[in-house]
Amino acid sequence: MSLKHALLGFLNYGSMTGYELKKIFDPSIGHFWNAELSQMYPTLKQLESEGLVEMEVEVQADKPNRKVYSITDDGARELSDWLTRPATHDQVREPLMIKVFFGASLSKQELVAVLRHRADELRQTIEAHEQGRVLIGKFAGTLGLDREGFFWDLTVDAGLKHCSAGIEWIEAAIDKIKRLDDSFFAAERSRVDAIDVRRVMEMLDKLKAEMPEVFAGLHHSGVNDESR
Repeated sequence: MSLKHALLGFLNYGSMTGYELKKIFDPSIGHFWNAELSQMYPTLKQLESEGLVEMEVEVQADKPNRKVYSITDDGARELSDWLTRPATHDQVREPLMIKVFFGASLSKQELVAVLRHRADELRQTIEAHEQGRVLIGKFAGTLGLDREGFFWDLTVDAGLKHCSAGIEWIEAAIDKIKRLDDSFFAAERSRVDAIDVRRVMEMLDKLKAEMPEVFAGLHHSGVNDESR
């Protein structure tokens, strides 16, 4: 997904200023796509230069003038074309997985604490999603947007399931870690047992030759294409 298409989607609902776009952005899709106002204005300018949106200055007597953006016919076609394209997975960056991957450098207590902290964060996110669901229901109901609200709610479902799955995995991981003997973990944070880097590289080359489709799949899943 790109910020460009998210903005086109909102402008397809109606004309808005950059500030209004940010105001509606956070409570609606902020749980799966975050963007700052400082990112939105350059993107809106790019969309305008591409002829996908047009900007009109609305003069106000006692307030600063408003820059109001509207989607053009070309913008609506671009949005429709993008929405019908197959959605592929964006590049994943999960700090927790890096910590777990190198967990042999931590003590059992340290790693469990890291996992528990993340689980607590996910529980807080679930609460936020549930509050967001109530907000979406009231918003859609008040404005008569039941059809749109149905699809908005589906994205909340996805967020809830993602968080619940994360908590389930963390709890299972903690259970496995707790059953390990303390000696399984590094006594010091300096270095774990030295690894023969040359052997690792040779093994990777061998596996890549034996299972090229696996490595190709890993590479493809990490592609971050803003045009999707």
